[in-house]
This record gives sequence, C-alpha cells and structure tokens, in this order.
Amino acid sequence: MEAMDNNGLRQAEREAFDSLPRERMPSRILEERTVRALKKRGIIRSRPLLSTARLPWLAAGIAAALALFVSGLAVGQAMGVRQTADALAGIYTRPTDLAAARVQSTGSAHREALAALVTATGAAEPQEVQQAREVALAAFWAAANEIVRLAPDDPVSLRILQEVERSVGGRGPGAAADTTNVVWF
Repeated sequence: MEAMDNNGLRQAEREAFDSLPRERMPSRILEERTVRALKKRGIIRSRPLLSTARLPWLAAGIAAALALFVSGLAVGQAMGVRQTADALAGIYTRPTDLAAARVQSTGSAHREALAALVTATGAAEPQEVQQAREVALAAFWAAANEIVRLAPDDPVSLRILQEVERSVGGRGPGAAADTTNVVWF
C-alpha cells in the first residue's frame, strides 16, 4: 500500500497536482458571462458615459470655460492697447519730441538713400556721377541750413553750411539772394 500525505493524496497524485500551473487568466467569454450574471443579480450597474442627467452640467461647464477664455482675451487685449497708448503718449508729450523723432527717421532714410545712390553711380558716366553729387549736396545744404536756423549760435553748424555752399559755388541751391545767416558768438 502506498503512503499518503496529510491531504490523503498518493505520491503520484501529489506530483500531478504540483505540475499544474498556479495561475491562469480566465477567457474573455468567462469574464463577460460573470459581469452579465452580476448585473442580472443587481450587484453591479452599468451607466452610460454621457447620461442625460450629466449633459446639462457638461454643456454649462463648456460654456463657462469658453466665456472665461474669451473675456480673458478681451481684457488682455484692452490692457495691451492702453499700455501701448500710455507709452506712446509718454514718449511724445511735446511737439519737439515728435519732430525730433521725425528728423531721426528722415535722417536714417536720407542716409540709406545716399548709400543707394553711391551704389547706383558705381558704373555710371562722370556727368551722371556729378549730377548725383549735386543732388546729394543740395539735400545736405538744405538740412545744414535748417540746423543753422535751429541753433544760430552753433559754429559747427555754420561751418558745415559754409563748406557745402563753397563746394557748390556760392549760395546753396534754392536760397534767396537777400537771406543772410548770422552766427552770434
């Protein structure tokens, strides 16, 4: 007679039990049958993802989020416009500030135009180069004349004007014969 263990199993039976896998995944069908049986007994309930009771709350939440986003956008835009206007008003509070800004902008454009003129006359005929030089000097003379009018006591401005007049042969282009420039020292 074979020996039995504490559970009443023989050695061959014990080895057969030990060779079985310890865990096993149930099949998908078994899981579905179990869930269906639990629902039938009322142990678990299924609920749709979007029930009719939740739909108004969801719509209200989306509308609130959209309203908050749009109002934030409008407030930010209004604050940006106001800050820009305040900054520009702070920069250009006096007419001289605005005029100085225009002079700076125009001066930069004049310099760029002269650079383009120099580039354009690189392969030009001598008479075309002379004409371009006269045009540039006429514009420079007009600017120097305005600087002397702005600061008649400035000897540097007067010296620039005199040198431009000398290079174009006498008075600058467009100057009236009875206009005199006085520099006070």
